[in-house]
Amino acid sequence: MNPMLTKVLTNTSWLASEKVVAMASSLLVALVLARSLNPAGYGSLSYLLAIIALVGPLTSLGLNAIITRELVNTPQRQHAIMATASGFRLAGAAFGTLICLLLALTGWGLAGPADQWALAMLALANLFSAFQVIEFWFQAHVAAKAVAHMRLTIIVIFSLAKIAAALSGASLLLLCSLFALEMAFIGAGFLLIYRRAAGAIQWRALDVSYGWQLLKQGFWLVLSGVAAVIYLKVDQVMLAQMVSREAVGVYAVAARLSEVWYFFATAIAISLFPALLKLRQNNAQRYQQRLQQICDVLFIVALLLAIGISVIATPMVSILFGKEYQAAAAILTIHIWASVFIYMRALVSKWLIAENLLAFSLLSHGIGAIVNIAANWYLIPLYGGVGAAWATVLSYLLASYLAFWLAASTRPIALVMTKSLLLPVTLGYRYWR
Repeated sequence: MNPMLTKVLTNTSWLASEKVVAMASSLLVALVLARSLNPAGYGSLSYLLAIIALVGPLTSLGLNAIITRELVNTPQRQHAIMATASGFRLAGAAFGTLICLLLALTGWGLAGPADQWALAMLALANLFSAFQVIEFWFQAHVAAKAVAHMRLTIIVIFSLAKIAAALSGASLLLLCSLFALEMAFIGAGFLLIYRRAAGAIQWRALDVSYGWQLLKQGFWLVLSGVAAVIYLKVDQVMLAQMVSREAVGVYAVAARLSEVWYFFATAIAISLFPALLKLRQNNAQRYQQRLQQICDVLFIVALLLAIGISVIATPMVSILFGKEYQAAAAILTIHIWASVFIYMRALVSKWLIAENLLAFSLLSHGIGAIVNIAANWYLIPLYGGVGAAWATVLSYLLASYLAFWLAASTRPIALVMTKSLLLPVTLGYRYWR
């Protein structure tokens, strides 16, 4: 077996193993929390976490995959790259934290003092997420083992702590403090494993001018990241404002059961990105073949997942979460179909970076955000959580597929996705012929 392929498969297996355990832990925690807090309490928790997610792009600054590219292309500059990326991301995280602290201070959109204190704790812990940029150093070296060990240890410990707290009747404030501590420990864990692998971050190597260059390259990704998070999380915020916290709790259960599977696409795209970059430089024809093959695999996995979850949604929700959340089954059978486009989008996002088409990332995500907000505004008053699920699927269809037909430069990847979408037809034709 090719040594690079062996390394990629090993890396993917570590990422997948970590995500499988994280997925199982996340589902178990969500199950216990949902049953312990009831729909209103779980809705309040989900609402606060959605607010933190909305400022997440200010922390990443669009630098994630760009850092991988920089480390692969110019490994001799790794100290400057890591110090600069960490410093700029820390500044972005501070800005996002400030926004959340202002919301907590004013109490806008919050139910009371408990919500305010909980949001403030989560906002301060968000500062540590700046150091998750270190993960992309390990990605560039196709060395996910250290990251998986560290993150799994912390996730399992805090999952057990959350379950114990929920079963003992802990308050929303205490539960939020555990979520905040988990974020902080993961950030500190990245600093520790990087120190062991490459030494401490050399802050003296921070290059402001180079940082501005990276920020300019990532500017479109920052805005597209904001747009992407909007149509991923704004539905819960709008449900809270337009319906109730109970509706958020029911919808959050369905969204959790749908979104928890997205890690497969992310793990595959992350592991193959460095190899695709090298292949693009050395063999354009094989690069194109690999794009199609990866997109086909992602589509097939997503299609099987969507069909399977749609079939078992009703008994699954009933068994896992109880009758209080039975309405989540109808939401889940719709929401899960967004994964078809989300899976292919994981590859497309990397392709946009490789082809230096970052501005189109903003355009496509911007379309998705606008459509999602407009569709939620119209559908939520009529259909509640079911309407929000339809808005999610519609926004992903437009942002992650149809939008790529708008420009000549992105039509090649739209054609790749179309071929994948037509696989059931083409395979059926070959079989019956």
